[in-house]
Amino acid sequence: MIRMHNKYDLQNVEKFKINAHQWLQTLLAIAGDKVKKEEVVHMLAHQSGLPLQTAEMMFASTIRVLINDTRSN
Repeated sequence: MIRMHNKYDLQNVEKFKINAHQWLQTLLAIAGDKVKKEEVVHMLAHQSGLPLQTAEMMFASTIRVLINDTRSN
């Protein structure tokens, strides 16, 4: 299992940074597992109050953003 470790201080949002490579690896692994992806998208929809289709779009968009971010580094 891949863990997404990030060091952040909620009081200092300007310095908030994630490890884009780790997050991308994890999200791609989830996206490749139909059952796990469905579980994550449902959880995202439930916790955000967004429609399922919007949550699925957010999941895919996050992957695209991380791909672009990791390519530029």
